[in-house]
Amino acid sequence: MKLPLPISPLSLLSFSILSALLPASSALADDTGFEVIEVTGHHEGSYSAVNTESSSPQSDISGFLNKLPGASVNGNGPLTGIAQYRGLFGDRVNTQVNGVSLAGAGPNAMDTPLSYASLVNSERLEITRGIAPVSSGTDTLGGSIKVIESQANFDETSGKIAGQYQDNGQRSHLGAKANLGGQDHALLVYADILKGQENITTGADKEVSPTTYDKSMVGGQYRLNLSEPNGADESVAISFQHLETKDAGTPALPMDIDFIRSDRIKVEGQHDIQDWDLNWHLAYSDAKHGMDNFSERMKMPTMNARYNSADSTGFDGEISIGKGAWLLGVDTQLSEHNSVISDPTNPMFNVDNFNGVQDNIYSAFAQWQQDINHWNWQLGARIKHYQTDADEVSHSMSASMPAIKMLMDRYNNAERAQSQTGVDLVINGRYQVNDELSWILGLARKQASASYQQRYLWVPMQSTGGLADGRTYVGQIDLDLETAYQLELGADFANDRLSISPRVFLHRINDYIQGVNATDPAVIMAAQMMGDSNPMQFANVDAQLLGMDVTAIYQLADNWKLDMNASYISGERRDIEDNLYRIAPPKVNLGLSYQKGNWQGRIEGVAVSAQDKVSQTQFEQATAGYALMNISLAYDADNWMVKAGVNNLFDTDYEDHLAGYNRAMGGDIAPGDRMPGMGMNAWVTGEYRF
Repeated sequence: MKLPLPISPLSLLSFSILSALLPASSALADDTGFEVIEVTGHHEGSYSAVNTESSSPQSDISGFLNKLPGASVNGNGPLTGIAQYRGLFGDRVNTQVNGVSLAGAGPNAMDTPLSYASLVNSERLEITRGIAPVSSGTDTLGGSIKVIESQANFDETSGKIAGQYQDNGQRSHLGAKANLGGQDHALLVYADILKGQENITTGADKEVSPTTYDKSMVGGQYRLNLSEPNGADESVAISFQHLETKDAGTPALPMDIDFIRSDRIKVEGQHDIQDWDLNWHLAYSDAKHGMDNFSERMKMPTMNARYNSADSTGFDGEISIGKGAWLLGVDTQLSEHNSVISDPTNPMFNVDNFNGVQDNIYSAFAQWQQDINHWNWQLGARIKHYQTDADEVSHSMSASMPAIKMLMDRYNNAERAQSQTGVDLVINGRYQVNDELSWILGLARKQASASYQQRYLWVPMQSTGGLADGRTYVGQIDLDLETAYQLELGADFANDRLSISPRVFLHRINDYIQGVNATDPAVIMAAQMMGDSNPMQFANVDAQLLGMDVTAIYQLADNWKLDMNASYISGERRDIEDNLYRIAPPKVNLGLSYQKGNWQGRIEGVAVSAQDKVSQTQFEQATAGYALMNISLAYDADNWMVKAGVNNLFDTDYEDHLAGYNRAMGGDIAPGDRMPGMGMNAWVTGEYRF
């Protein structure tokens, strides 16, 4: 049937998205979750942000995600936090540090995007609330998260020295940054040193091994002022970062970090061209990564020693131009990945895990935003072209193992070069009822490509981008694009005493990529040789996510404030009766804050529901609910601050549903058991500002 010509593009998009969403018949549960965050409005949309100075100390900036509505962290180790937003995680969530998305070296995401953020130089962690606009990143099917870092500022001399100490695990951080800026030149330098000298303990006084780490980071930025007197801000800048991580545990993964060594450089500029704002950047990274199963954890005599040497190079470039209601841009992300597995005790053993994998995206977008009567409308479109390829692989045992030989030959003879084109369409609307109340509406069609692990993992292994489910997987070269139809409804209400922002969402995702039971005899035979009789293969299935999140603040009195952040997410397969893997359980955070003069105090309760909606396909284990109590007290003067507190005040023993399963042997936690959460943790932070 042909559509009548008078239908506008806006109406056509709305019709297509609603048609895909309406068949859903599931209802929201009554479970609620918790805690409150400042929500700020930007030209691009609504954001929630957490100031890194305002929360309890973290060994990795990903820990702040738990403070944001709808967000969580899949923690595979103290420095290996994978962002999750409304049940979607990994590459589906656009994650930027200092405005760029650069590839990590680890095939199991040991160096996650957020692990490259400096604690001392990061000002806040920001998440797009709801459906991310096309301008926020290339692949935003799972939302957009940004680490906002300090920039070199003109006409300013300032700095900060900050430190923190956590008793559980003997964790420490020392960082410093300084800005030296004149009228035409500005220089920013920073450094971080992070150490976890002991394994953490649980509420049952069990040691979680290995959870030690040693990490350092140095960086800086130089900015040149191009502005004329009384003109628009114009400048160019170059920034650099060197990161080194050593001897870090990742107990939910089959190996630990021997080292991660990475250098990153970014050149950027902002200009005014006849009232058009022009912004551009070029960024490059070079990362090397070593990991093994014997340095940080016990290797049983029956196990073979394994060492994985991985490296990656990444390029990120963007140019955007905006004027009035319009914002236009083009960008690209290019990366190459290599990973070789060896046996230090057997020089003949050698396996190409990934060899010469190229993962490239070329993209362009247009976005329009305008007030029309009581409405503020934002419409955006992005077209994306994906190009992937990989070199041939080899396996030293292919001559003696026919199944491995068959998989290797099949992969090497396959058409490994893939080319796909995707389109994102977004409508975000805000209706201003009055000065206190606004209604929120969002509709989108978004697409995303498979990760390089999902596409090019050719022999059964656990290099899965950090799934941490203990299963072995093989990839599928010709995976289709994921296509999501998204609906967002909500409200923002604020008066002198109360502000509340509820949201409900529904995502129907066609060709969702996840593991299914492998049926290929060669895959099964190869997996059995490595001790797994139930291997998985990445495949396209159909999925649905629905849920709610809400933030609220109530001013009880002049010095007292009550805040809440709550979320509920349900993730299901639509092709079979099953749930999606690693979905955050319902949670609620309720906090009471006191502030008078320089003094600040806070007590908060964290309640997490049981999660029994688990993936049967991936043998996911259910977890019980739990409740925690945290307290803190701070004194914040003009140029210095001291803050102390205790997390998990009652030393509660609990399992973290998003932390995976223990893979390390010989410790207090049995292999295959759910990873427990941290027990009571006393901490202190301090900083001096100048």
